[in-house]
Amino acid sequence: MREDILNKCHDEKPAEHFGFLKTLHLTLRQFWWPNMRPEIEHYVKTCHVCAMSKPRTGKPLGLLQQVSEPSRPWQDIAMDFIVELPSSKGYNVIWTIVDLFSKQAHFVPCKGLPSAGKLAELFIQHVYRLHGSPRRIISDRGVQFTAQFWKAFVKLLGSSQGLSTANHPSTNGAAERANAMVEQYLRTYIAYQQQNWMDLLPFTEIAYNNAVHSSTGYSPFYIVHGIEFVPIPTFACQPEDPLRVKGWAEKIQESWGQVQKSLRKMTSAHETQANKKQQDHKPFAVGDKVY
Repeated sequence: MREDILNKCHDEKPAEHFGFLKTLHLTLRQFWWPNMRPEIEHYVKTCHVCAMSKPRTGKPLGLLQQVSEPSRPWQDIAMDFIVELPSSKGYNVIWTIVDLFSKQAHFVPCKGLPSAGKLAELFIQHVYRLHGSPRRIISDRGVQFTAQFWKAFVKLLGSSQGLSTANHPSTNGAAERANAMVEQYLRTYIAYQQQNWMDLLPFTEIAYNNAVHSSTGYSPFYIVHGIEFVPIPTFACQPEDPLRVKGWAEKIQESWGQVQKSLRKMTSAHETQANKKQQDHKPFAVGDKVY
């Protein structure tokens, strides 16, 4: 009897599979029985049709998972593309590579989106030649990065590949933020016809790597080289002092230690903030319904 009443007050078309409170009020217009409130709540909560067709209103499942942080420059890197740029000397794409420790970046012009083979060639020229093999390479799920050739190339380097979650580009946030800075710089200095961005790209890279990064407290150039970039030559040269060389080594080690502390602090703060919008859950077993 109660099952038939709930079917009428919740499942049938005039009831429209409303939520708990609306179903309760609709039922109370004509019926009453002891403990009907928890019974109706359970009925609505376990309704198969509602679970399948209604959007989830609670917090998404799963807390943010930390990854191991890099301990030196160019150990972990992130990559992305800026596409559909106005043609400049035949180039219309920028390949962005960011070091996740120092935040140093390289911006490489490309004639269209490169194939996996061409990308491997560019990687040798612009990353491996300067910084060696990284431990981990993070990218989106573009066809270049999911191709078997690229996977084999990454394995040959002795690196691991990390692909950002589909429809969640924020998981590749370092490269995304670098892209935004590049686009802002080019908009500021580009000519009216927008065809000279190729000439501006080296200065974009200099400006990016010479600016203090908010997450580390140092400029990327300083973290990697132990000295600040000098945009204008100084003519007041001094003889080299061995003690200064020793001091340079100590300074760079100190800066690396500070960067590691800053990255840990930033990661912890990001995890705390992100988990406010998530809820923890027990691991799903095979056969569990997840809707």
